[in-house]
Amino acid sequence: MSAAPRATSASTLQPSGLDPLRWAWQLLTNVKFALLLVGLAGVAGMIGTILPQMPGPMRGNPAARSAWLELQRSQYGPLTGLFDRLGFFEVFHTAWFNGLWFLIIVAVTVCTVSRLRPTIRAVRNPPKRVPDAYFERAHHRADFSHPGGADAVERLLRQRRYTVQRVREEPGAVYLFADRYPWSQYGTFLSHLALLMLLLGGMLTVFAGFDRTMVIAETTPAAPVFAQAGPNQLFIKMIDANRGLDADGNIIDYHSIIEVRRGDETVRCKTTVNDPCSAFGYKVHQAAWFDDIARIRITAPSGQVLYDDILDFEGRTAAIPVLRVTNAAGQVLFAQQLPQMATDPGLDPADRGDDTALALLVFPSAPAAENLVSYAVAWQFRDGRMVLTVTSPDFDPVVLRPGEEGQAGEFRIRFEGAAAIPATTVLDMPGATSDAGAVVQMPLGGDGKPYLMVSGIDDRNVILQQGQAVTTAAGYTYLFQGRVEASGVSVRRDPGDTFIWVAVAMAMVGLGITFYVPRRRLWVKVTPSRTYMAGIAEKTTRFSRELRLMGRDLGARDALQPGDTDPDR
Repeated sequence: MSAAPRATSASTLQPSGLDPLRWAWQLLTNVKFALLLVGLAGVAGMIGTILPQMPGPMRGNPAARSAWLELQRSQYGPLTGLFDRLGFFEVFHTAWFNGLWFLIIVAVTVCTVSRLRPTIRAVRNPPKRVPDAYFERAHHRADFSHPGGADAVERLLRQRRYTVQRVREEPGAVYLFADRYPWSQYGTFLSHLALLMLLLGGMLTVFAGFDRTMVIAETTPAAPVFAQAGPNQLFIKMIDANRGLDADGNIIDYHSIIEVRRGDETVRCKTTVNDPCSAFGYKVHQAAWFDDIARIRITAPSGQVLYDDILDFEGRTAAIPVLRVTNAAGQVLFAQQLPQMATDPGLDPADRGDDTALALLVFPSAPAAENLVSYAVAWQFRDGRMVLTVTSPDFDPVVLRPGEEGQAGEFRIRFEGAAAIPATTVLDMPGATSDAGAVVQMPLGGDGKPYLMVSGIDDRNVILQQGQAVTTAAGYTYLFQGRVEASGVSVRRDPGDTFIWVAVAMAMVGLGITFYVPRRRLWVKVTPSRTYMAGIAEKTTRFSRELRLMGRDLGARDALQPGDTDPDR
């Protein structure tokens, strides 16, 4: 007779080995792993803050990238190549940083989801029974004697907005459970959800957003926004770049009137720093304002127009003196900026420190007189201050510092101070007499209007007044059409901003609930001789003191401890 087959144990049918999904879930909900991710993100942020980061336009240009890295090699030496390979010079655009960012988002998502069911369970089905030993070892507890029994305790708790339940009644004891603001526990979950939305908003901004800053001058053609042409290309034209001044000359406003065009549609609007222009899903913010731009027209001897566009000084300036010349009668003969006309390189041409700027001060001998007086003027910087020397065969040299004045022959010269004017070197200037190009300065005349002084296009310095054409000996004609204002505008599309604003609102609500409406859970044991209370509350509360004050309100004389009634404690 054969034996009956033995039933197979259920345990032998269970799969063995590591469950990768469970392992990943446990890892992502592990506090130590979360701290590791946050620490790595902090280290990456420090690297990206301490080390110089490659400008955006250079990242896609191999030649510019190589030149930028060579500049860093002088500071970081042989580590430059290693830092470049690790992405330390463009931390926030590397795959490993974006991967770390994505992993943090996944970890926060998993933690938030994992907390949802326990949070709901803790709010809807809290433990309502505790062992008697809990009343003796709970962190927040109190015991006292009072009249009225369990009914008095219930009435007091309901007056203090607790939900009260009689859990059980035994001979000699009544057990109560009281809960106040149970829904406030969702505040922590709301804060976690806010962090998740904040991270998602940041990721959307990085990967789907757009941000480009452009400088667009008045009178220039509409500038394309995107590098690649296409049907969705945007063009921005600067109609008016405006700087608002009050009666005292203080700047009170920057704004621009622009036209944004896509295809056949055009939106005309005003943009400021805090009130951008919205068009075609993009926002155009005012970012800067410039007035160091000149419009020039240059014509060849043949009559061909060689250049008819703006000259952007790009923030380059030269320091020149501002002088005031008066005669013996106190009449003003000269009161304006004096542009530099030449440079004395000093003993060492390679050392710019001993360079001396030279100019010729020319003014009428009397108001409206045709007879002109000319003095040689030179200036250097000594100890950070401009020092001016006026010379002439008719008198000894006069040395002046800002704010000083001196007698120069029959005239009195006051050095009002130094001024910075737009100045730049144009290497490819049409009509330049040498390969060194031409130097262009844009000072202000005595009437406050700008003009150009150009060196290097003739055997003398050429003064270009607005609207007055000048032809050089070589036949080139130069026309200064006026100073042009421009605005720096930032064109942005940020699909993550809605997530970020919602996240901020959720975080404020969540933190407000957590700190200002904390949940309190209270277990009470009422006996004929004594009442015992034990509870759980946030650390921001002084729950034990609250329990003792309840005992006082119930009429107990043994509930309070020293200092319980002191409002400052």
